[in-house]
Amino acid sequence: MARYYGRRWSGRNWGAYHVSQRQQLTNMFAGIDKDIQKIFFALNAQSLDTLFTKYGQLHGKNAEKYARKTFPNWKSGQTELSGQTAERLLNLIPPYLPQNIKYELIKKLRNHYLKKQSRHISTTHENWKVDVIPVVNELIKVSSDFKLPDVLIQRAAWLVNGDVDAANTILASLELEEAKVRANYLSVEFKRIQSLVDHIPHTQSIRHSIELPQGNINVVIEQEKQTFMQSIFGGGKVKSNGKELVSKEEIQTALVRQQSRGSLLNVALDDLTTEQKQQLVQNVIDARLDLDISQAKADQRFGNSTRDMGNTIQAVNSLEQSSKSDYEVKSSFQTASGTTDIHVKKNNNTVIIIVAIVIGVIVLAMMK
Repeated sequence: MARYYGRRWSGRNWGAYHVSQRQQLTNMFAGIDKDIQKIFFALNAQSLDTLFTKYGQLHGKNAEKYARKTFPNWKSGQTELSGQTAERLLNLIPPYLPQNIKYELIKKLRNHYLKKQSRHISTTHENWKVDVIPVVNELIKVSSDFKLPDVLIQRAAWLVNGDVDAANTILASLELEEAKVRANYLSVEFKRIQSLVDHIPHTQSIRHSIELPQGNINVVIEQEKQTFMQSIFGGGKVKSNGKELVSKEEIQTALVRQQSRGSLLNVALDDLTTEQKQQLVQNVIDARLDLDISQAKADQRFGNSTRDMGNTIQAVNSLEQSSKSDYEVKSSFQTASGTTDIHVKKNNNTVIIIVAIVIGVIVLAMMK
């Protein structure tokens, strides 16, 4: 019975060890070892023979004989590929794959290792641009700065070549384009938030989460504190029915900014060779289609949230006019750039208590 590192392995433990090694490989490489395994099993006889020959040159004749003999069992599922064999294939096969397939492998790795950031900001209606925009730019920069971990490159040397760089360039430009789609709406959305608060009394809190491919920015918009007299006699009234939270001109400006989408992708394509462009043509077409769909969804979310905000204003207006009792409204709106949450609460009991205290103080003063 074989001994490894001073430990005696039974057949069952040895199998469990290989399963564990394979799972570690799958986790580290975001599952692309499974994709490469499918490609391996789909090779025709000639390509398979060439691959086994190359496998033998790299890992010895005994390893080649074992691979040729065991291949039918691997393919049928009777025998699982060990972590060692899967890693050897992970290094051997990708350099010979077409650029468009390598693109999809890199996309999986990038999506796995591009860790989304999270930021929290407190700001005001007047200062949101100063506080928020630099953080947006900071998060967007994550795409440009991203590199695959060194540990991957050490175990799969093919990750350092021009084709991989080309794929990363395209994918980074798409992340930047998606962020641009969302960020272009920020001005009109923060203007709309200001208008929403102006239309609704008793706003306790309002938050806006900016959701980018690179991460989320959670913004708390501080509300003006009510004066003592406002807390007694009311914090204001609804100014209108909310049908026009933002002007048509401001909406049109936001839409015009979207016309330049795809420009960052074009710049990225200019850096590729003619061969790389030809091999990635379908990936780029799909990417442009995804951007168009994303833009259409953002436009739809903006329109829907504007309508829903108007409905919320009307609902609060009805509560304010028809009842003197307490009420509480919590609403969440999916917007072009993320999510807006508003909390409205009127508490007449507090007002009654304050009024009673004031009257009591006045009566005591008069008695003295």
